[in-house]
Amino acid sequence: MNDEPLVPGPLYGLRTWIVVSEDGRERLRSLHQGGEWPAGDGWLEAACSTAEHQPPGRECKCGIHAWHPTLKNARRVLASRRELAGIVEARGEVEVHEEGFRAERVRPHALVVSRNRNGKLVRRLAELYDTQVVEVRRPEDLVAWCRERALGMDERVVSELLGPDWAERSARRKRTRRRNNILRVAAALAISGIMVVLGTQLADPGGPRTLHGRTGEIHTR
Repeated sequence: MNDEPLVPGPLYGLRTWIVVSEDGRERLRSLHQGGEWPAGDGWLEAACSTAEHQPPGRECKCGIHAWHPTLKNARRVLASRRELAGIVEARGEVEVHEEGFRAERVRPHALVVSRNRNGKLVRRLAELYDTQVVEVRRPEDLVAWCRERALGMDERVVSELLGPDWAERSARRKRTRRRNNILRVAAALAISGIMVVLGTQLADPGGPRTLHGRTGEIHTR
């Protein structure tokens, strides 16, 4: 059983969608589950397919997911050219985690226009979903837009909400990840060095060789 707290909404976070078009109708659709999002100012209601309880369940992964508006997560949602980034508003019960949250109901709050996005398409979708448009060039711009409007939780608030035990576990996990990354880099460098040595030996094996040219064979040592 996990210890993440349930908090009342509203809460704001980052997420992405894919854009689908059927019979001339453009819609936002979840990448994995949930299908199309309702147009207008309607809410997408979470449902659990594995248990009979109201999402988000503590012992389940149900609920509608979003990321906290941190720089790491802003980079994540803006990374893919095939996904449309945006900000969502969550209400009802919301279960907070280190990187984001799972919510009972969610609707789009803003859609993002970035350098690799079709601005006209995003504005059409914003009008359809009765939401606003955020123009950004960098992930830092998206984080700043959220901070200026007090949208979402920063790392300090998440740490305070989840408590000191979580902060200690999180710091321990980060140290472990850093150590593992250092080990992976060292291993990769060692393998690269071995491959260079082997490549050099294969290219120049030493010993007698025969060179073929216009003037016949020349034996070298």
